Amino acid sequence: MTKPIALFILGHAGTGKSFLTRHFIQQQRERGRAWCVLDKDVVSECWSGPYLETLGADPNDRDSPLFKDKVRDLEYASTLRIARDQLELGLSVAFPGPWSREQASGSLFSTQQLGLPPETQLRHVWLELPIHIRKDRIVERGDPRDAWKLTHWERYIDALKRSAAVQDGRVPVLDASLPLARQLEALEALLP
Repeated sequence: MTKPIALFILGHAGTGKSFLTRHFIQQQRERGRAWCVLDKDVVSECWSGPYLETLGADPNDRDSPLFKDKVRDLEYASTLRIARDQLELGLSVAFPGPWSREQASGSLFSTQQLGLPPETQLRHVWLELPIHIRKDRIVERGDPRDAWKLTHWERYIDALKRSAAVQDGRVPVLDASLPLARQLEALEALLP
């Protein structure tokens, strides 16, 4: 039996993480490979908004200091907890999301620190796209969870950084402006 894969499709908002993940999973299914997708926004959407409201905040907040201090880590922990069960069953998991703190701390490169089964094969890719295209995509999708980003755009983009792991090449960079077929080929090349 092949060891399960945890594939982290990383990047800032608007780079196409969810879009690429959907197409990748479709392609994998056509090839007879079953995967689970765990997007932390989907995993936590039923509870994070109500929790923010109990804290007296906007339920769509995903960027303020309050969100980052009180809710953000719980969303990621919930996602990893569900992933552990899937990986233990031998099902590979795709994780579209920024995973910024986990990249910065280095925990994204350790199954033990992520709480995943030790036999899990970790794979990572960073999606890169010019900022003006990302902003257009964020505006176009009209997600209320992006309101803080758009209202505080300069502050938001000033805080964006590439992790050291991306800068030093531990996480390969994928040009998200490439045709979809080329992006899918790049993801496929990451798999064992």
